[in-house]
Amino acid sequence: MKQFSALLFLLAASAAAQPLHFGLRGGFALQDVIDSRGNLRAASSHWTLGPTAELSLPFGFAAGADLLYRRLEYQDPASKTANSWTVPLLLKYYLPGDGARYFLEAGPSFRSLGNLPRLEGGATKGFAMGAGVRFGAGLARFSMGLRYSRYGEGRGTDVNAPAGTLRTKENQVDLLFGLTF
Repeated sequence: MKQFSALLFLLAASAAAQPLHFGLRGGFALQDVIDSRGNLRAASSHWTLGPTAELSLPFGFAAGADLLYRRLEYQDPASKTANSWTVPLLLKYYLPGDGARYFLEAGPSFRSLGNLPRLEGGATKGFAMGAGVRFGAGLARFSMGLRYSRYGEGRGTDVNAPAGTLRTKENQVDLLFGLTF
């Protein structure tokens, strides 16, 4: 029991010594999140924005999480809005180097859609991976990169019209920018 307590203390102490960075991440989707059929038309904003956090780990690794919001719009024929929240939990690897640090990232991603009438199972889970570059200037860090997300089969929904359906797209590609401190 003493060995377990000592190991737990050492792990907690090493985790506390690691720098934790908070900031904002935002960007643009390269295509719409929803796929419309029938008399519905997707008209979503392509931007996304939200808080981000990253914990630096040894050997060039880091663990990060984002909480990204995207406003969705569709017409049936009147314009209506919905909300999309995406939460990727990513393990990152920073390639060695000075100045600009290139990184690779991968991990599970969760997406929730709200405010859609009669949406069945508005949450989907998937996998995200990406690559980018981070620049550091003192305490501030700026990053940019591409992130590909693959979600489980899109959820179909009947939105007040027999001929109209909305489905979440299974593939999503975002160009993202981050600023952390």
